[in-house]
Amino acid sequence: MSTQARSSIRARLMRMNLVIVIVSIALSMAGTLYFTLRSEQTALDNNLLNSASILSQVPLVQEALLGERTVDELADYLDETTRRTSDIDLILVGDTRSTLLYVPDQALVGTTYTGTAQSAALAGASPYTSNETGPMGSDHSAYTPVRDQEGRVIGFVIVGVYFRSMARVTFHTVLRLLIVGAAAAVLGSLLAMRLSRSIKRSLMGYEPDAFARRFHQREDILDALEEGILAIDSGKNVIFLNTAAEQMLSMDRQTALGRPLRQVYPRSTLDRLLRTGQPEYNVSMSSLKEIRVLADRLPLYEKGKLAGAVSIFRNRTELTRMADDLTGVQHMVEAMRAYTHEFMNKLHVILGLLQIGEPDKAQQYIMDTTQTQREAVSRIMNQILQPSVGALLVGKTSRASELGIRLRLDRESALSEESPWLPPEAYVTILGNLIENAIEVLNQSRSSTKEISVSIRENEESLLLCVEDTGPGIPAELRKTLFQRGVSTKGRNRGTGLSLVQEVVEAYHGQIRVESEQGVGTSFFVSFCREDPPAGGE
Repeated sequence: MSTQARSSIRARLMRMNLVIVIVSIALSMAGTLYFTLRSEQTALDNNLLNSASILSQVPLVQEALLGERTVDELADYLDETTRRTSDIDLILVGDTRSTLLYVPDQALVGTTYTGTAQSAALAGASPYTSNETGPMGSDHSAYTPVRDQEGRVIGFVIVGVYFRSMARVTFHTVLRLLIVGAAAAVLGSLLAMRLSRSIKRSLMGYEPDAFARRFHQREDILDALEEGILAIDSGKNVIFLNTAAEQMLSMDRQTALGRPLRQVYPRSTLDRLLRTGQPEYNVSMSSLKEIRVLADRLPLYEKGKLAGAVSIFRNRTELTRMADDLTGVQHMVEAMRAYTHEFMNKLHVILGLLQIGEPDKAQQYIMDTTQTQREAVSRIMNQILQPSVGALLVGKTSRASELGIRLRLDRESALSEESPWLPPEAYVTILGNLIENAIEVLNQSRSSTKEISVSIRENEESLLLCVEDTGPGIPAELRKTLFQRGVSTKGRNRGTGLSLVQEVVEAYHGQIRVESEQGVGTSFFVSFCREDPPAGGE
């Protein structure tokens, strides 16, 4: 692992901040120095020129050059002027022969000025500046001629500053910039530390490298799942789609991500959770006809606000097929057991008729029994094309007949083989539990009429399932808690059938209603309407 990969986000931000500050200081220092020194140079030249021009017009200076004043008087005046002026290092006064009448160093008074820049001033040129090495070192000075009353040049005045003073000004300027840069570096470091803490909080305490690594690991884990995962944000745009979902929904992940859900999956109702905010479990995806899929759909919240929804769905095609086969076999086994028991009873009747010498009556009994049973089974299978539901009704009919209860299917009942409203297991759960409850109630009843009526009405707009019995009815106080798990009049460890029925009905957005009258009977009505997508639709 590289050094950069091992370093923390705080260290990286600090390094980046220092680089930015250093580069910024270097660039700003170069620019500031250039413009500052240029400005100060201009100001210095103006100051020197003004000072030189003023001194050249001072009567005492003119009189000293004309011999009307002594050198000492000139020295006293210029010494005081130099002391009072902080931005001037030296003043020189010389006559037309370049002999110095005034120099800050009194030992040089009377000597000849060794420079050449004064020649232009002696020639009567306007005030000007020049760099030159004079008797007291290198300097930058202003030169101006001194004229008498008639305008004749009688000498020159030099006002200047030493290079070392200019270097000191430059040093102070650079020092100020460095102090500002250091303050900026400290402030930047504090801001970098604060930013690093903020970033780490947003990354749940992880360094960016560690967070990215964990993120990719979890994406790989989600892609490895057999369950499909589809997530949308509050704007109904697809934000996540794993490999299993990509395969089950037959869509390209790169094309789907970021696009509206309705564009990539028009039949989906996952965005319904953005309105309701309620989770939905075990919802069958009717939009996938070729495979059986059950989905759990959950709303996503961020800081207490609904931010999206996720659907986790499982391919149950093979499992459902096996369950359908197993369920059908189970009901056929129940039917065969009932048939066997009833067949033995009928054999005893036939044997008795033969033993008492009534072969004609035995033959007629066999014909009547066979015809009745054939008609009952044939009518159920003709009206109910769903094999599992048909087998359930045949089995329950035989079981009820064995107990002396008549179970009949409404002649108007019909159910298609590929019913879009409910999967076969849901039909079996609802009808099986309601019919079994009715059988148990009637089996314990002393009523002379024991009948159960089953009605299944299916059309494009609705589905109605109805199970009615002629039992003693349900007490009013029990109806309020009828669908609660564990509530039953049949003893302990009972009361799961109706609660299971209600869970299935709610899962597929249906309604269940109970009508009961003491001494008359009970009716259960389960309905599904097109207003709420019957099979849940993804």
